[in-house]
Amino acid sequence: MNVAPVEFHGVKGHVSGGRGSPPSGQGASKHAFRALRGELAAYVWLVPGIAMMIALFIVPIILIFRDAIYDPGPTLDNFRALFNEPLYIRVFWNSVRSSLQTTIGCILIGYPAAYAIFQASPRRRRMALGILLFAFAVGTVPRTFSWLVILGDQGLINKSYFWLTGATVPIQLLYNQIGVIVGMIHVMLPYMVLILLGSMMRVGPRLVPAARTLGASPTRAFYRIFLPLTAPGVIAGGMLVFVYSLGFYLVPAVLGGASQTTVVMQIESLAMKSGIWGMGAALSAVVIIVSMLGASLYVRVTGLSDVTRRD
Repeated sequence: MNVAPVEFHGVKGHVSGGRGSPPSGQGASKHAFRALRGELAAYVWLVPGIAMMIALFIVPIILIFRDAIYDPGPTLDNFRALFNEPLYIRVFWNSVRSSLQTTIGCILIGYPAAYAIFQASPRRRRMALGILLFAFAVGTVPRTFSWLVILGDQGLINKSYFWLTGATVPIQLLYNQIGVIVGMIHVMLPYMVLILLGSMMRVGPRLVPAARTLGASPTRAFYRIFLPLTAPGVIAGGMLVFVYSLGFYLVPAVLGGASQTTVVMQIESLAMKSGIWGMGAALSAVVIIVSMLGASLYVRVTGLSDVTRRD
């Protein structure tokens, strides 16, 4: 590197070909301190959220696992009982079956609904989204109890059935699996439609017309181009609905019967009614593990794990 002498206002020195001389020791320490302070200031905003997460989420989970293992003593008998007693196996199956049926129903109903919104004009799309978002403004409790009026023996559906057929025996739509699935789909359908609509909006608007231009029929263009591109949205929405549905309590308790008892209902019965906290904690621990695995898979499939990456 060439060094040339220069003189400014009587001060003679040397200028190197670099971008400047490195800061002195004291200047470097000040620079490092400022950088560290700026970095810490950015993380200070996370302290309240992290503290709340630890107090309201991490600590309760630790206590649940503690009670599952140490109540009544340090043993794994509570977990062994979950997989050996028919009662708990049936409860697990009820929860998984209801979640799977809800997921399939939401996909079958939600995809055509989301596609209709996607194909609508901007004005009608805004109206449809407003109606869809209005469902979130109504709580789960009134939405669930409204089905008692619709599905009851003297409800809207049975009265219409009596009027059309002249029958006098009502169709049993409540306190069975039908009522549970109807109520769960009603609660979870808006989530599925929004996820599917977001996936459809990311499809290139010229891909399907290009396929049509090359001779593909509308049906062939949909199944070969549009549907595969929206498949990740179907998977993500299905996983979200399934994991969320595993924790349903109100809908099965109100619209289902004794044979529709779910894991959450059994946890409430063990802990609050029978006082068997160890078994209730073990059931809760299994639900937590399954939910965390499902959430991790959901994050990986939807690409949310890339949010933390920096270019």
